[in-house]
Amino acid sequence: MEGEGDGVEGELNGEILGPCLTSHIDEESTESHRYYLARRTVLEMIKDRGYSVPTSEIDLSLQDFRAIHGQNPDVERLRISTTHHSDPLNR
Repeated sequence: MEGEGDGVEGELNGEILGPCLTSHIDEESTESHRYYLARRTVLEMIKDRGYSVPTSEIDLSLQDFRAIHGQNPDVERLRISTTHHSDPLNR
């Protein structure tokens, strides 16, 4: 297959293939991307369970997340503290 590993199109068993998936991978840190996806998922889950979560936190873009937390986020800075709508003492 021509251009193997460099994201160009190729052919396999007579079938024309599109660009390799690696050509679509984010060029920045995969670590920050994982933390971004995990944090967004957790925020959505706790919001669904009745906790107060600002929509702006959930809608934060990956670029904005990286601007705030950097390419290698500090886990301590990713902690989430919020209150429950019906019981503010429930954190």
